[in-house]
Amino acid sequence: MHVLDESHILLFLLQLLVLLGAARTLGALCEELRVPAIAGEILAGVLLGPTVFGRIGPDAQRWLFPSETVQATMLETVSWLGVFFLLLASGFHVDVRQALREGRAALLVGVVGVIVPIAIGYPVFAALDAELWGAEANRFSFALFLAVASSITAISVVARAIADLGLARSDDGTLALSACAVNDVFGWFLFTIVLSVATATQVDATEMARTSIGIVLFVAACISIGSRVVGVAARAVLRTSLPQPAALMTLVVTVGLLCGVITQWLGIHAILGFFLAGTMAGSSEEVPEELAHNLSATLHAVFVPVFFATLGLQIDFVTGMDLGVTALFTAVAMGGKFVGAWMGARMALLPQARSVLLGIVFVPGGAMEIVVGALALELQLISETVFVAIVFAALLSSIVVGPLIALRTRRGESRPGREPEPSATP
Repeated sequence: MHVLDESHILLFLLQLLVLLGAARTLGALCEELRVPAIAGEILAGVLLGPTVFGRIGPDAQRWLFPSETVQATMLETVSWLGVFFLLLASGFHVDVRQALREGRAALLVGVVGVIVPIAIGYPVFAALDAELWGAEANRFSFALFLAVASSITAISVVARAIADLGLARSDDGTLALSACAVNDVFGWFLFTIVLSVATATQVDATEMARTSIGIVLFVAACISIGSRVVGVAARAVLRTSLPQPAALMTLVVTVGLLCGVITQWLGIHAILGFFLAGTMAGSSEEVPEELAHNLSATLHAVFVPVFFATLGLQIDFVTGMDLGVTALFTAVAMGGKFVGAWMGARMALLPQARSVLLGIVFVPGGAMEIVVGALALELQLISETVFVAIVFAALLSSIVVGPLIALRTRRGESRPGREPEPSATP
């Protein structure tokens, strides 16, 4: 029996100090260079893990980050909190009301933007060698998981890029964010379903049907009336004498925990519940945008950097890198999402120029793609080589999307608040 003692707490605090300090510092440096902070946060883990520190001072690295059960569990628990709160914060960017107002175009771009990358990715990933599978995977679960993982777009990266370019309130910017909202809800729903099937020891048709019906009903309730329910609760909290905005922040976190419990109880991973809670809070008029921003900033100041830094502690990025696999996944993930969003836009009868712009907008995988990869690695559905490929694709796509959108808009093919000229070329 492993017993927690004072030495475990001391080392745990030292681990947090080192990880958080390195992650925040390198993240800030990356942002100064116009590179997403997540790149610096992962780099911190790479430097402190077996890739660098483990080679320079293996004994010191094992002392600071031992594999002993109690110590590893303490850090892993904080890391999981980072995953949950990251999904909660990502949901803030999803405005269900705005997506519904955009109507058919947002729905087609969002849904087709998920289905097409899966259709492109599955046969490609099914052809990969079995040595790339995780210990708990088979050809079907491995290929299907990677195909779904390659279809998820990082709405937070898109929102940041559009805001930096001054397109947030333009017709193109509004449609892009609404389509990404549909993509995120549909994509995460599919991913959690696939995760449940892939990790089940045996698939019982009756149980799977019961789980599917339950989660569909829960997701539908969250999207249709969730924001109003959160709004009623928020008004009740605001009428109390509790200090604000702390009480309202507690409400949002509590909704996240409740939804996480419900989805986990339904047989679907808790990450979907936290994401849905974020969408309900973000779509509620009673939850101020400033509060959502402050809560997101708080979570990104502590829990999220620690989560991404701990990823680098788990694997050796040098021995885990396979250039062929990395290039293949990057091409399929970026290309599949571009083609999917472009096809959805053309099906919605949007002009060619706007369709190309939406294709570019859907390219980044960002933090969401890395979270998906981390969960699959934890559940032994993929190998370390595949995880490294996912991380590289997610970072590269997040770095290039801003310049690509800027290049597209500078060419005059997308103008805030107006349709492109008929003579525009792709």
